Amino acid sequence: MPVDIHSLQTAVWIYDIDHSSILWANKAALELWDSSSLEELIDRDLKTDQSVAVKESLLQYQQAFKQNQVIQENWYFSPKGKEIQAFCQFSGIELDNGRMGMLVEATTANPLHSNILSGSTTILSVYSLNGEFISGNPPFIKSFGNNVTNLTELICDSDVLSELKSSLVKNIKFEKDVLMNTPQGQTWFKIQAMRSRHEQNHESILLHHYDIHERKTLEQNLREEAHTDPLTGLLNRRGLTYSLKKSLSTGTPFSLIYIDLDGFKMVNDSLGHGLGDKVLIEVCQRLKELCTEADQLCRFGGDEFILISNQNKLESHYAERCHALLESLSEPYKTLKDRNLSLSASIGISHFPSDSENIEHLITCADAAMYEAKKQGKKRWIRYQEGMELQLKRLSRIAHNLALAIEKQELALHYQPIKNISTNEIISFEALLRWTNKELGYVNTEEVIQVAEETGLINDIENWVLKTAIQDLTILRNATTSQATMSVNISGLHISEPNFVKSILSILERHNLKADDLNIELTESALLTNANNTHNPIQQFTFSNIKINIDDFGTGYSSLAYLHSIPASIVKVDRSFLESIEHNTVTLECIHRLVTALNMTCLIEGIETPEQAEKLKAIGYDLQQGYFHGKPQSLDYYLKNAQFHA
Repeated sequence: MPVDIHSLQTAVWIYDIDHSSILWANKAALELWDSSSLEELIDRDLKTDQSVAVKESLLQYQQAFKQNQVIQENWYFSPKGKEIQAFCQFSGIELDNGRMGMLVEATTANPLHSNILSGSTTILSVYSLNGEFISGNPPFIKSFGNNVTNLTELICDSDVLSELKSSLVKNIKFEKDVLMNTPQGQTWFKIQAMRSRHEQNHESILLHHYDIHERKTLEQNLREEAHTDPLTGLLNRRGLTYSLKKSLSTGTPFSLIYIDLDGFKMVNDSLGHGLGDKVLIEVCQRLKELCTEADQLCRFGGDEFILISNQNKLESHYAERCHALLESLSEPYKTLKDRNLSLSASIGISHFPSDSENIEHLITCADAAMYEAKKQGKKRWIRYQEGMELQLKRLSRIAHNLALAIEKQELALHYQPIKNISTNEIISFEALLRWTNKELGYVNTEEVIQVAEETGLINDIENWVLKTAIQDLTILRNATTSQATMSVNISGLHISEPNFVKSILSILERHNLKADDLNIELTESALLTNANNTHNPIQQFTFSNIKINIDDFGTGYSSLAYLHSIPASIVKVDRSFLESIEHNTVTLECIHRLVTALNMTCLIEGIETPEQAEKLKAIGYDLQQGYFHGKPQSLDYYLKNAQFHA
């Protein structure tokens, strides 16, 4: 059934581009143009008020139609001075004399169209090749005013203007989102620029503008949210990468300062994430105070920050700056007032482009230097040296394989005896973790614990250690004909786990063991961290009759003021005190008197010779541990040598 074109609600007309006149229109088009008849519309003078910008744009359309292109735009009309905006589809139509005319289909309704520019009025303007303003259509005047003289006044970024002119010199169409000056302020427009030839046959620049400010602002807000850390307001990891791309593309040198807080995990685990967040906000404020306008600051991870310094300074400058950062971050925190927690930081530095020209590798280099700073004692800064990242890669490989170690049954325990040398009895065994992996081989236990704490695997691993050690205790007792207890080292991060003590008691009961058959070994730092905690997990051990040993005494806080408040049974004196035993035993004598006065027992580790054992026995150290008394051995070793031990 043929369609009556005059009954369509869409306005349709044929336009003669060369003569600036309408040749035919349907009924809806007559209404749009406010015309009483087709004859009146055909006779109407559309050329007089037509701007050069509109004329040149239509000539560009005419060339596009010859290539069978269809153009969709929001167009501005002013029939009898009345402003109308319509969404139009322009296509070519061959006129009787072979010339190319234009078929227009227009609707004033809001179109459902996928083109993001369909809702933006087409703003047209023309300039000479040197940028002098020639003409603009009414929407241009409405947006930019009547006082525009040159294109340089409109485009905010001079680099964009240079890029535009460079493209047109090569006769390449320029298309970009551009920030432009308007009487209302800087506004985002999508610009399409091309070379054109106006009626006097002079070449010019024709611009199509589309107001995209609302959409662009939304995009920027979303990008800012995606690139910003919600807690501190700093750049996040994605934001830092995005920001550094410009520096990398221009080759501008900069230094990357990687800052990691020492001891922050203890804040989160013992005091809660709410207080931890407050500490991080305070850290952020301190870092900001030490930043210049040229710096960029990023919260890279939980307690990791990156400072980008674009100042190309000597190494002495960074020594001074890192010292200031370390001192600031080590000051007491208001949020931790009256808490026995102190924080510091470790810092690693890498430089672009000397260390790397790749963002990820540059961060890895600084991260590796930071880890080296931690290894050397924390609260210090280290400049990246070639090869440091190899250790970091090793830690990454350890983390990957450690996550599967329990499932693959790669973990094992060795047990080292602790003896009372007065009776020559084994009074306890210390469970020591061992891990051998197919890819990595034997992995040092310190590395295992370090990675486990950093990756959150520590709880699973220590739970496995506890279950295995408690299960093996009865077998070890039978093999050695002793009533030895079991000593297990537990991380300070683990003891605050809900139901931790209840879980241990359940395991002991399952193997017909009592609570005092188990000794939990904790460092001084872990014990003092929880000393003033109203929900002190250490007290839960005491109430349950699980014994507490202070491990590595003399290497941590060694705070005598707090020693009396720790509910420990045994103080395990670190092996480092044995280094001067040949010439000086005063320190060891003082420690023994103090510990005994507090109703605790001294245990010293690291005994390697009979001379050390006898000298320490003379002082009063009856409980001893070390290679002289027995190396750490597997359960199978004790079973094979059961008769010998008996």
